[in-house]
Amino acid sequence: MNILLYGVPAGLAGEIAGRYGLKVVNSPDKFDAAGSLMLVPPISAPRYLLAFYNAMLRHEDDVDAVIICGIESCGAASTVQYCTPPGKFFSLNNDMDEEELKKELCQLLDALFAEGNQINL
Repeated sequence: MNILLYGVPAGLAGEIAGRYGLKVVNSPDKFDAAGSLMLVPPISAPRYLLAFYNAMLRHEDDVDAVIICGIESCGAASTVQYCTPPGKFFSLNNDMDEEELKKELCQLLDALFAEGNQINL
């Protein structure tokens, strides 16, 4: 499973990666076959936004979820949402403290991992 997080504190992202056995990467180009978590930094420069967009397009089949915490604080939210495969974009409220955010993220990821482990007959 390859997950991208935006608006999540780095410490919490690392904790989430450890909990789900995901390798922390800094680009969709570095996704790991065993599963990865990328903490997307704030992107404001058009050049970096374009590079991120192109990397997402190259790896759209590998992306399992893009989760933005505080979509209103993400200046590139529309671009990030646009380059996310359909049905794989999620947003969480940013009015939560870190413990509440962790709980919400874990509930969402538990559901995604359970869905990914189902056998289609």
